[in-house]
Amino acid sequence: MWVRCGMFVGTVKPENQARFDAFIDTRVRDKIATFPGLRKLRILRSKWREDGAPAIYQTIEMTFDNAAAIEAMLASPQRAENVTLMKEIMPLFEGKVYHVNYEVSADA
Repeated sequence: MWVRCGMFVGTVKPENQARFDAFIDTRVRDKIATFPGLRKLRILRSKWREDGAPAIYQTIEMTFDNAAAIEAMLASPQRAENVTLMKEIMPLFEGKVYHVNYEVSADA
């Protein structure tokens, strides 16, 4: 099993958080749900962090069977559509999004 995470390192101004979060929780979630090979999707929104932790606003976590499934998703039209969709809301986000692909070594 493999997990791809999109980590939003930064912030959204308080007056824009409801709009940003709703967009991610509806339109973006619905688009990601169409990604080929996707087994599971979670949107993790930071509510508190330990001192010194990076300012990760949210993480979008997607589970796939293997690395090849991630590569296929990255080349898919659904992912291209999501990139375009994200451009609508990203001006409200102040920071950078990092993508990391993990091989799962243990799952309880």
